[in-house]
Amino acid sequence: MSLVNVAVAVTDDAQDRIYEVAAACRALGLVHRATLALVGVLTGSMESADLAKLRAVPGVLAVEVEYRWFRSGVTAMRTRCRGRAN
Repeated sequence: MSLVNVAVAVTDDAQDRIYEVAAACRALGLVHRATLALVGVLTGSMESADLAKLRAVPGVLAVEVEYRWFRSGVTAMRTRCRGRAN
């Protein structure tokens, strides 16, 4: 398994309970680092094999994963937004 950094976007209607959404994500394995309540985003890390669990949490709009790779001695970062269809 591989630990990846994630940003979890919370739906507009769940922003008033973002701390409950964060608790549900932590219960599924999210190593929670920050809650950005004003913009409705949680940050942290999680095993890549368990990302589908985060997407199934009520109130989660999308999960963005940070991918890193090395090219010519320079670290590059790429993000991919993976939301769930509503």
